[in-house]
Amino acid sequence: MPLEVNKHVQRIRRYQPFDVDASEMVYELQADWTQPQFPVVTLDYLLSAIERQTTKTIVLTGDAGHGKTSLCASLLAKLRAGDEPITPDVRKAVFHELSEAKGASRPVGRTRSGRPLYILSDLSELSPQAGARKLVELLDPPDKGIAIICANEGQLRKCVAETDDNLGKVGTGRAKVLVQTLTQGIVRGQVSDPHGAVTVINLNYQSVAAASSNGGLIPWVLKQWTTTQSSRWKRCDTCDAREVCPILANRNELSDPTRGPQRRGAIRDMFAAAERTGAVITTRQALSVTSYMLTGGLSCDDVHARYQRSHSNRLWQAPYLYHQALFGDRLSQQQRHLVPAFFALRKLDPGRVSRRQVDDRLDPDTAGDFPPADASSYLQKVRTNRDAQKQAEQLRGLYTFLRRADFFNSDDDTDRFARMGLQAGDDFVRVQDKNRDPADTRVRDRFLKGLEAVQGIHRAASNPDFFVLDPAFFTHRARAAVISRRVPSKGVEVVDQVTQWQREAGTSTTPEMRNVVEWLNRAIYIRIPAVAPDQDAVSVEADLLRFELLTRWAAGLRSEVQHEAEIRGLNGSLAELADSSNKDDEIQVLVGNVMRKLMIDVGDKIRSVRA
Repeated sequence: MPLEVNKHVQRIRRYQPFDVDASEMVYELQADWTQPQFPVVTLDYLLSAIERQTTKTIVLTGDAGHGKTSLCASLLAKLRAGDEPITPDVRKAVFHELSEAKGASRPVGRTRSGRPLYILSDLSELSPQAGARKLVELLDPPDKGIAIICANEGQLRKCVAETDDNLGKVGTGRAKVLVQTLTQGIVRGQVSDPHGAVTVINLNYQSVAAASSNGGLIPWVLKQWTTTQSSRWKRCDTCDAREVCPILANRNELSDPTRGPQRRGAIRDMFAAAERTGAVITTRQALSVTSYMLTGGLSCDDVHARYQRSHSNRLWQAPYLYHQALFGDRLSQQQRHLVPAFFALRKLDPGRVSRRQVDDRLDPDTAGDFPPADASSYLQKVRTNRDAQKQAEQLRGLYTFLRRADFFNSDDDTDRFARMGLQAGDDFVRVQDKNRDPADTRVRDRFLKGLEAVQGIHRAASNPDFFVLDPAFFTHRARAAVISRRVPSKGVEVVDQVTQWQREAGTSTTPEMRNVVEWLNRAIYIRIPAVAPDQDAVSVEADLLRFELLTRWAAGLRSEVQHEAEIRGLNGSLAELADSSNKDDEIQVLVGNVMRKLMIDVGDKIRSVRA
């Protein structure tokens, strides 16, 4: 049999930005119009939003790579196809329309109700001055039409500021509604202005591992590339190198009817955890990482060259297996910067986390068809220090390989966060459970104890109150510190992102953002009652990484130098809780872990008593 080149593998590789043929990462350069597209919920929202009579302007904002242009093209294709399936010819026609209608100079389509549709596919292509004029123009499109503007947040704010500085009376104040609506989306999860004329969708809230029935983009892509399009892998069945090909091995592992779903689920959990640690993973980055993970960065020709050197060698494939390639070990630092998602995933690498209950069951003899090294190399007798160092390095690499492989093959998904080095991960997710026991205060107490530790307060056991130091002692702590306020724990609550938005808006209605994007709760908030009754509660935000730090600080671990910026930010939030209105002649002081009262007596004498 000959050595075969699989065109499906070539198509998948085009999503990697490390080669010159990386063409399918950007919608405008896509060549294969037969590729299916992920049914993102934002498209459904856009289709309904453009039919509202009040809608005039829709802004799609977010980092480059979220698929803003692709969304606009899919919207146009849906409008053109109607109830019929979208054909490759329709998608090609839409692409040409978007290319020719640069700058939203003319309508590129019409809504179902007949209103003209103007699309500005990239605000960044215009200078701030030209962009400002275009924004003002598209706030009230011609012929009662609708305008869709694609813009990253920085350029949008720059152009809005330009409307006030240089457009005089023509633009003053008009474009501010765009930034105001964007801000309301961040603070309260709303995407439309009060009049319904302007809608701003922040795609930085879009998740590639959504908490939905389909699991988001990652499981969908994996299924499309490995299972749904199984006929595209038939060419590999007739290839001479199939027995030693890591690309085909990855496909078989992920499409396996029995173990494949759990492996794909574990990959989705890795991406979800990365997003919860604060990383923004765009659609483009997710496709790049998934493509690299599946191919290991290899092409069919690369595999053929190695096969021709040795038909039976099975020791070179290990770094290219999906559970190793996912973490980009073989990529240079510069290549990882092209896809920042690799940095977020490497922080959660289960291969670097040593857990006794995991390591004890790992067996090098069960490493699979492609072991990471020859057993004789790391079992040989050690004679010199160099031999010892070499053996230690080999064993480290071996256990990294085995831990990663076991993470994706394990049937037990109850300790996945712990295996990623996140001891507080399960509690973080539990906050989002609406059915959790309201009497369970463990997460709240640990959160408060961590915030006390940030201020340098370390009290034993669980306490019914929370101390806030005087802000003057945040950075200059001595043995004693002045307590500015004692907050009863009973009034403190820990909520997820959606509930936080509801509390800020004072409503029980689900925020629009929750249903406009592929949603995943990425932050939790601790809400502490304000000092004065007429003030709002003070909310301290924590993503998964910050919550992990707070949990460890609560347990007594701390590194002030490494996390100085994090500590400074948290102290800034706690400063809002300080009570500056206390005019009593009594000061509460924490000396070590002992509370004392300092009282001013006659003659300005200071007396100290135990509190």
